[in-house]
Amino acid sequence: MGEARWICVRQEAGPLVKECRALRPRLSRTDSPEDRRDKLQIINSPHSAVCRSPTDRLELRLALFGYRGSHYTLTFDSASLPSNFPGVRRCLRAFMARARRWKGCQPFDWVYAIEGLHGDHRYHVHMVLSDEDFSPAEVRHLWRYGEVDDEPLLLPYGGFYRLARYFTKERTDGVIIPIGRHPWSCSRSLNAKLPPPMRWEDTSGAIEIPDDVLWARRGDVANDFGSFYYALYIKAHNGSLL
Repeated sequence: MGEARWICVRQEAGPLVKECRALRPRLSRTDSPEDRRDKLQIINSPHSAVCRSPTDRLELRLALFGYRGSHYTLTFDSASLPSNFPGVRRCLRAFMARARRWKGCQPFDWVYAIEGLHGDHRYHVHMVLSDEDFSPAEVRHLWRYGEVDDEPLLLPYGGFYRLARYFTKERTDGVIIPIGRHPWSCSRSLNAKLPPPMRWEDTSGAIEIPDDVLWARRGDVANDFGSFYYALYIKAHNGSLL
């Protein structure tokens, strides 16, 4: 038999690098119907681990903001608090329209998520914007419905995955967040900046991580369904204080 061929996928987005290497499972005559179904799902899946879940996909888009993004929490005061989800959407559309006019109708990158299920159960909006497009003072000026809190998108722990997981933690309930609404949305301009993943085959499952990185994580799984290794890291930035 020849050497094992690892299926490799590498995705870069801004300073983030995600790579996975996998030995796909082999079908066996002794497989149960359930095992055969699960193996075929893995074999035929169009997605790799670099972008399989909504959190993975959001992580890549957040990474496109690089080292210069800010996470804003936009809250409503009692006088401005909408009574339902469509009302929140109207306030958000008005805010985005003011932001576009402030930018001279030039496009800008954004990611947002509307929430209302945790904490005090009041609607609020999480938004990520580029520091080159808007300062915190400008966002506070443009959001006319309550308070604005801000923090750097990229903190010394958790990488971009930290915020991606936070944005996708809530699920629709049919009332506060309507069924079918996506937990997050992003601008078309941001989607267009994501390069396609690189795919190749190799005889090794080893993934190298450079020594000089801001943040990194590894993982592996090995069972009857194959072997899988993954690694992700954020490239170091000159002058970064992280």
